[in-house]
Amino acid sequence: MATAFILDIAGSQSYAPTDLQKPYRELTQKLPESNLFFADGNWSKGKNTQWQIKSSQSNIEHISNILGVSPNSRGNLTVDIAGYKIKFVKSAKKSAGGVSGAADAKTTRMQELGSAWIIRRAIKDNINYKDWKSIRKDPKYNELVKIYPAVDEDAEWLQGYFAQQAKMLEEFSGVSFDEFNREGGFMDYISKLVSSKYGITQKDTWNPADIWLVKNETQVIKDIETATSGTSATQSILELNAILRKMFQSRRLVGISLKKISGKVAKYEEFNVDKATLPEDLTFDITSMKVDLSFNGDQFGTQDARVVVVGYGVEYNFQIKGNDSSKISNLKFEPTQKGASAARVGKAPVDMVGKLMSENRMSFVNNHNNYPKNAKQFQAQKNNYKKIFAKLRSSGVDTGITAESIFIKNITAGLNSKKPHVATAKLMEMDFLYSLVSLPKKKRDAFMTDMVFIAAKKGQRFGPFGKLY
Repeated sequence: MATAFILDIAGSQSYAPTDLQKPYRELTQKLPESNLFFADGNWSKGKNTQWQIKSSQSNIEHISNILGVSPNSRGNLTVDIAGYKIKFVKSAKKSAGGVSGAADAKTTRMQELGSAWIIRRAIKDNINYKDWKSIRKDPKYNELVKIYPAVDEDAEWLQGYFAQQAKMLEEFSGVSFDEFNREGGFMDYISKLVSSKYGITQKDTWNPADIWLVKNETQVIKDIETATSGTSATQSILELNAILRKMFQSRRLVGISLKKISGKVAKYEEFNVDKATLPEDLTFDITSMKVDLSFNGDQFGTQDARVVVVGYGVEYNFQIKGNDSSKISNLKFEPTQKGASAARVGKAPVDMVGKLMSENRMSFVNNHNNYPKNAKQFQAQKNNYKKIFAKLRSSGVDTGITAESIFIKNITAGLNSKKPHVATAKLMEMDFLYSLVSLPKKKRDAFMTDMVFIAAKKGQRFGPFGKLY
């Protein structure tokens, strides 16, 4: 029987033979990287066979120290426990996030291609998986492994894919699509169109769809070309959105934004498809603002600032922090919707945030070069930041501290620490909140309402899409 690395720690503890369970559980219950652990679920459980388990180097070293047995030159460890041979194999896998985890661009590409594959199998090929384990029994499963090899090491990947296809079957059962496209094809066409005709160089700032479900791609493109013919001076992105909205409603063209799966059952929500669901007079109210300026040991309590808004029965918690946590960078603005904390709404496009601030005549400029990067520079601008600190305190912003002297001390310490970029980001966050609270309440709430819409890509200026999360 083929090796199938489908068991996590808890699953492997239950799977182990009765006389192995106690010592095995004691050995694996406190691993430093519990998410990087994949045991063979097809092991025969015989004492004359070897149970293979893929795990991180850190986990293997932990087990090695407990047993007093050294790994071999490849980092693998073979041990005998209660008469059973177990081989811990060092895995190159760095994250067990799968569909529901963070990934670099290369991993994200493979993840999304895998999603396109599983959705195609469900909708086009009429494959209805009973559970996530049955995906492995699909005669074309090797295609998925070829797209993303790590799927064979991590049950969470398959669980996420199962949740995705189940929800998509629920939403689109009976709908006929020819293409399930992540790159090339329609994705390439629409990205080039919005760039050349409307000056939108980053497609995601207009429509965050990661994959496109298309029925008769040739005719879809022909109809879009006809609807958007003419010069850019007479044609607007609203007209493109209108034709895409009609195609979405008739299920000729559906763009899907893939987000972290929010639980065992995936959720699906459509945006900009029906104008009636997006009332133009919708307003969110700011309920709280926070920038933690406490300093413990050699670091701030948090790296970010927060603005929470509520409206239309929904709460959004905006995280405002440096775009790169490891070095100096400009701020990013990213909300999370309450009740779906596993899935962030999406970053508000920086250029749109800048335009929005300009329209509201806000003083904040999202450019880290304008802010102190060392204690000497901060000392020269200290009085200005005292004013900002006082304004935030009087406006109800939670700063985590009360005294001005503590604020000066903490920022100075932060700028003198090993991570001065965090202190610079704190000053940027303070300045942003200062410009926000300086607006009249009505304009302040209106600004954050627009921030919700541009982060979620909601409104007539954005293309229609479905979010799978």
